Amino acid sequence: MNYQIKIMPALRLRQGFTFLALCFVLFLTACSSSGTNTSGYTGPSISSISAKQNSAVKAKKSAQKNVTLAEKEFAALERQISRDEKRLERKRISKKAKARAEARLIKNRSKLKAAKRKVSSSKRAMRRAERKERRATRTADRAKRRKARAERRLAAAEQRRDDREQRLTRAENIRQQELAQNEAARPEGRKGFLRRRLFASSDPALENIEDYRARVDGAFAVAAIPVEQMNKRLLRQEVKYRTSHKPGTIVVDPGSKYLYLIQGDSRAMRYGIGVGKAGFEWSGSAHIGWKQKWPKWTPPAEMIQRRPDLAKWGADKGGMPGGVTNPLGARALYLHQGGVDTLYRLHGTPQWESIGTAASSGCIRLMNQDVIDLYERVPNGAKVVVL
Repeated sequence: MNYQIKIMPALRLRQGFTFLALCFVLFLTACSSSGTNTSGYTGPSISSISAKQNSAVKAKKSAQKNVTLAEKEFAALERQISRDEKRLERKRISKKAKARAEARLIKNRSKLKAAKRKVSSSKRAMRRAERKERRATRTADRAKRRKARAERRLAAAEQRRDDREQRLTRAENIRQQELAQNEAARPEGRKGFLRRRLFASSDPALENIEDYRARVDGAFAVAAIPVEQMNKRLLRQEVKYRTSHKPGTIVVDPGSKYLYLIQGDSRAMRYGIGVGKAGFEWSGSAHIGWKQKWPKWTPPAEMIQRRPDLAKWGADKGGMPGGVTNPLGARALYLHQGGVDTLYRLHGTPQWESIGTAASSGCIRLMNQDVIDLYERVPNGAKVVVL
């Protein structure tokens, strides 16, 4: 029993310290979470400051109203007292009326003192409300100026980052143009080299090897595709393909990672493609609503929710301009159903290694050289069938 009496206070003390430590940790967590701000402004919340300012303005108006009522009450009592004093100065007045006027005069004079004190206290309250309103206005103006400065700093930082990315893009474009010019100046093309090293002379993929060299397309450079690192089946080639679809129809087979452009006579031009990853597949029948060279890319709101770093290219920011680093690549063919944009595209990609895989967000991607070829072969309105 003595042992238990000695040990219990120590246990209670330890529990108390543990409880205090837990409260302190929760307090720090609440403070750190409430201070998070993505705009760079670390001051108090503008909404809370505005609420305090509005409350101070309302308190000032209420104080002014109280002063007006108190002054009206004081003025009414003064008028009543003046009337009673004039009534008592009359010579012809009955004793009963005189007694009533004297009693009312005594009562109103007492009320007048109280009304005078009420006017003074109301004016003091109004002056306090005015001071509080001025302080709240100054605080709100100061917070707004600080927030505006923080937003300007953040906008300047984003502008510097965008300028840096544009400089890097221009430098990459210049480098790719130089590579394309050097490649074009070579006396022997890659076709002869690859025929000797990788392809048989009868291989249909060999017919289009020259198209995968580096080139200059408009104001942009298209990088060469290292065909020796790719699976030969993914290169553009004419193949046998029996189908009931009319010539000019595009048939997309996501399972085999092929896109077929029907030629007729059981022939088709086959392109290697990259398709949508799990959860982003799409299938159905559509048509090409319109085509675009070096298109602008605007990530949809759902993608921005998954990747907040893409918010700088949102619709409100004007999207990402076309270029060698643009995810839509050199060309885009926009799929429509019933005159409505499906938000799915056939487009190029600078990521040639993604061809033959399921890596996109639902759209069908081709190598830039292949999508340029497809762009020239199909018109607007062409039918597209995704199996």
